[in-house]
Amino acid sequence: MLYRLVESGSKPQIRIQAESKELKNAPTFNTVAQIKGTEKPEEYVVLSAHFDSWDGGTGATDNGTGTIVMMEAMRILKKMYPNPKRTIIAGHWGSEEQGLNGSRAFVADHPEIVKNIQAVFNQDNGTGRVVNISGQGFLHAYDYLGRWLSAAPREITSGIETNFPGFPGGGGSDHASFVAAGAPAFMLSSLNWSYGTYTWHTNRDTYDKIVFDDVRSNAILVAILAYKASEDPATANRERIVLPVDSRTGEQRTWPEQREPTRKGGLD
Repeated sequence: MLYRLVESGSKPQIRIQAESKELKNAPTFNTVAQIKGTEKPEEYVVLSAHFDSWDGGTGATDNGTGTIVMMEAMRILKKMYPNPKRTIIAGHWGSEEQGLNGSRAFVADHPEIVKNIQAVFNQDNGTGRVVNISGQGFLHAYDYLGRWLSAAPREITSGIETNFPGFPGGGGSDHASFVAAGAPAFMLSSLNWSYGTYTWHTNRDTYDKIVFDDVRSNAILVAILAYKASEDPATANRERIVLPVDSRTGEQRTWPEQREPTRKGGLD
């Protein structure tokens, strides 16, 4: 309304009254579940989303939709594929909004899992259907991701653009925590639906913004990718590309470094 008033030549004045209080420190946590593998139980497929949200709203598109996609994919897998070859983990990370702390803590605390990860599928940025997948700098990602994607229905994959080999994500969402440790982790990027300009980190990020047809499509896609990754007789190749020289500095770019989580909110 303020925007419309200004556009029409009016000069509205607003008065803001804000109240706040400082609360005690509160613990954060990860919520992790698994379907145990039968043939290769010490190898892992990880379904990744973050469980926390920004304070302004209840966190529907960031990242309730990612969480329910992974939960629904796990429900489908548990019903239709109860005995996977590899162990399938659902990781719902806490404290993502404060610096990927939940997923960084998991990576730091479980090197025995990280070194045996077949693939991580992470979904974060909004309620839209998946439209872009990058190879994250893994040289042979086109091979195994291409094969796994080919199993999904055409009506789901026709709108997905792939970018191989791509570049490793250095931050932004939880796949970056795994990429930094050398694990094949892929961001399932979504159709925008005005995410960045309307719901992201605002008090408008509420349940009514969810586009359930797109969320359903994503759950089907993730379940198929997890199934194919688990069944694949080959282990996903982790060979990385040689990153190009930075045109601004002239220096050789390097792979993102694994970073320690902030475990006590900076109070330690």
